[in-house]
Amino acid sequence: MRWIRLLLLFVPSLLLCNFSHAQVSLARVALTGLTIIDANHRMSLAGQTVIIDSTVIREVFKDGTQPIPASYHILSLKGKYLLPGLIDTHVHFATDPSGTDNRAHTLSVLQQMLYSGITTVRDMAGDARTLAGLSRDALTGDIVSPYIYYSALMAGPTFFSDPRTGTSTKGAIAGKMPYMLAVTDSTNMPLAVAAAKGTGAAGIKLYADLSPGLAAKIISEATRQGMIVWGHAWLQMAKPSDLVKAGIGSISHAPLLIHEKFDKIPDLWKKQRHTEEFWDDAVPQMTDLFNLMKQNGTMLDATLLTYKKWAETDTAMRYNYEIGKRITANAYKAGVEICAGTDDDQEEFVQNEIKLLVSDAGFTPIDAIISATLNGAKALHIDSTKGTILPGKAADLLVLNKNPLEDIGNLTSVYMVFKGGLLFKK
Repeated sequence: MRWIRLLLLFVPSLLLCNFSHAQVSLARVALTGLTIIDANHRMSLAGQTVIIDSTVIREVFKDGTQPIPASYHILSLKGKYLLPGLIDTHVHFATDPSGTDNRAHTLSVLQQMLYSGITTVRDMAGDARTLAGLSRDALTGDIVSPYIYYSALMAGPTFFSDPRTGTSTKGAIAGKMPYMLAVTDSTNMPLAVAAAKGTGAAGIKLYADLSPGLAAKIISEATRQGMIVWGHAWLQMAKPSDLVKAGIGSISHAPLLIHEKFDKIPDLWKKQRHTEEFWDDAVPQMTDLFNLMKQNGTMLDATLLTYKKWAETDTAMRYNYEIGKRITANAYKAGVEICAGTDDDQEEFVQNEIKLLVSDAGFTPIDAIISATLNGAKALHIDSTKGTILPGKAADLLVLNKNPLEDIGNLTSVYMVFKGGLLFKK
């Protein structure tokens, strides 16, 4: 009878989704027969029951060891694998809301992401007017989308000649919006941070042309006001270690860490194709920086995927990927926490970033999965509610047909996804 009741829930959703996707509202459901894989179950834990009460995991226990209340639908998932929903820590959904990031396109991509198993994203700066609406609609379930956390950007005045800042502030002035702000030493920082917070942004992103002192001033004030600060790993004037010492939460783009040791990229790196041995020797030792990141809890948002794609289209930029994957591998070996972000305008999803961490940066499959689950939640300061499968945490979950610990490519073997009290199944 429980199976019949559950199946009946699919019917109206199927009619509303052009028969290609199902979206099912859940009140109480018991998932049985699962194998759990997360940061707390690195070796996987088979034969588990997970009790979900709307949006929250209530209990997790071995199959058959506790009774399941009669009011719960039982969904047998024997042979399936349960992971926390994936988190992409570097997306851009509103760089040009009037053009390439128009609402129809964005909603289509968001739906695809959710059905692939991505339940949360961090948008790293765009038009906060658009992002606020998308974030609200994703939270309420008015759109089929991962949860969206977004950034307010601060940079030096010269950055705002970049045309992207114009499309992100259409109808206003780039550099003078609270979410896209030019800052100097004379900026009223308490007011600037408060205004950024008022846009609904979860964090402040530091971008370009900021001195170590000014970056530290922003980070200090944001921390005082309860905002996270993220940023590029190099801000032209501020080196990675300057940002880490100032208390930044995460730094993006592994190739930029090279500026801890190099003021300028050697011309030889750009002029010809080099051997693997050449690049092995070219990447400097960064033990001091990695130790500093560990001490301060600074996470690396490596974004290997976007650099690999760049290398394939511009040979002069290949060095970015060659040094980036090696720096990421070395940071991983040193024990730096790494989260998984794509930064490729959603042409590919975070599953491919995870695969690159395994194939090109030496991650074990479980550590690559953790980069896109618990570590992603840590980067957003939401790890108390997301990122692992425990009682009391959000029921943002990914069910797979195949074991990703045996082959990380099995992340694409999606059977169903849970998010916000809804079950999504193709």
